[in-house]
Amino acid sequence: MANLRFNAVQEAGKRQPHFPEVPSNKVSDYYGQACFDLAKMQATLAPDVFKEVKFCIAKGKKISNEIANAVAAAVKSWAIDNGITHYTHWFQPLTGSTAEKHDSFFDSMSGIEKFKGSALVQQEPDASSFPSGGIRQTFEARGYTAWDPSSPMFKWGTTLCIPTVFVSYTGEALDVKAPLLKAIEAVDKAATKVCKYFDRNISSVTASLGCEQEYFAIDKALFNARPDLVMCGRSVFGHAPARGQQLDDHYFGSIPRRVIAFMQDFELECYKLGIPVTTRHNEVAPSQFEVAPLFEEVNVATDHNMLMMDVMRRVGDRHELAILFHEKPFAKINGSGKHNNWSLITNTGVNLFQPSSSARENLLFLTFFVNAIAAVHRYAGILRASIASAGNDFRLGANEAPPAIISAFIGSQLSAVLDELENSGNIKIEKGDNMYMKLGIDKIPEIILDNTDRNRTSPFAFTGNKFEFRAVGSNANVGLPMTVLNTIMAKQLSDFKEAVDAAIDKGKEKRLAIIEVLRKLIKESKKVIFEGDGYSDDWVKEAEKRGLANIKDTPEALDAFLTKESKEVLPLSMC
Repeated sequence: MANLRFNAVQEAGKRQPHFPEVPSNKVSDYYGQACFDLAKMQATLAPDVFKEVKFCIAKGKKISNEIANAVAAAVKSWAIDNGITHYTHWFQPLTGSTAEKHDSFFDSMSGIEKFKGSALVQQEPDASSFPSGGIRQTFEARGYTAWDPSSPMFKWGTTLCIPTVFVSYTGEALDVKAPLLKAIEAVDKAATKVCKYFDRNISSVTASLGCEQEYFAIDKALFNARPDLVMCGRSVFGHAPARGQQLDDHYFGSIPRRVIAFMQDFELECYKLGIPVTTRHNEVAPSQFEVAPLFEEVNVATDHNMLMMDVMRRVGDRHELAILFHEKPFAKINGSGKHNNWSLITNTGVNLFQPSSSARENLLFLTFFVNAIAAVHRYAGILRASIASAGNDFRLGANEAPPAIISAFIGSQLSAVLDELENSGNIKIEKGDNMYMKLGIDKIPEIILDNTDRNRTSPFAFTGNKFEFRAVGSNANVGLPMTVLNTIMAKQLSDFKEAVDAAIDKGKEKRLAIIEVLRKLIKESKKVIFEGDGYSDDWVKEAEKRGLANIKDTPEALDAFLTKESKEVLPLSMC
């Protein structure tokens, strides 16, 4: 074993970086070229057909067979022109990965390439070998995949990948996407109804997501010399490094040349696939890195995150690098997570988590802000269950990861605002002019300060105009936590509207009714707000006093899915 390790180090030391050949100096010249998106639909479909497709996607309506045939013909022509020979319904079963079964466009009976709307819309993969949660017997094998037109089709190798849902013969969801789409629809409807208290022009609300992805990049020779890494994705034996976590000087350091070559290569592939990656940097632990995309609609962002992980693994192979997404691959150093930056955006372009100096707009902001806090407090157990995994159990509360205690950080300014609202009904948020930090260095401009500091120890932190759900594991499909988060928000908003309407029916003026219910919610849920160090032992003791759960293992966490509260809220998306 010692010789194997020595030879692996020698081999790794000989490797040179291989930088990719870039098609153009402008990313915009090739961005999305491997993606059959709305722009390509518009260029290849008849105007009335494209208008109907766009309307159905925007409104969540069913696409007719006639329109599906037209789309199938257009995408087949585009696919063949781009060297694609096969197509697949690309879906996300409950394995935590993606799945695909390839079929050829070529029909040997007719001697030509064929692709009908029926093949685009639906396929029948064998469902018996996929997890079903015990709802079906092994011999009950039939399952269906159905096209999700809201997520663009894409080219991967010589295969056309069609994003789909995956359901059983009896209609139960066997995947991550189907519940997520239901949750998105539920929060859209609930949020839109609440928004109409403030603006009748708001007709829809979209949940958006920016998902930061952490990972380790290990030389293949060193990786293959470790059977524990090969078989488990994490260290099982060995000893602690000499310096341990002191090696966090890696954070934001100069990116190694082999790794920057890999990053440029996988970013190139992502851009072609229409994945809007934008940020890259060294993370805290040795050989740990991060990539972050721009915000997208949460369903597309989830698809793109799963696809990006696949791209990273395959491109890593080209660079003789093993890409590890395990949440805690090495003991006593920083583990990896996904930071899920979540917000709600109206069709009029308003970010519902964006504070304002306008009293009317601030009441809208506070309505959604307080309801988000209330949802986290009310359904903390389900939220914790949504991020449960054996790998994440090792990570939570260890070396730079949020604890297993679900809490929310909102900052001192908004804490004061909620205190004022609870105690006096005053909703004024003093924004005023920008606050500046003067450094006393003439050549350096004044630094504009945010309205709150960041708290990386919090699992659910408000960061100015969004909430950052930091407790999700790096290997997880974000579809489940995003399904739960949007579902509990939908339920909370529905209950909020019901309470406000009841107060209005009793003669209370609308604005006063909203404030009255918000004050009640603040009082009920403020114990979930914590502004201090989530890593500290003092917080564990304080959380216990507040009655907040500290669930450290997956089996216990999953019990939350069986509670009365869970059975009341999850049917909004899971059934």
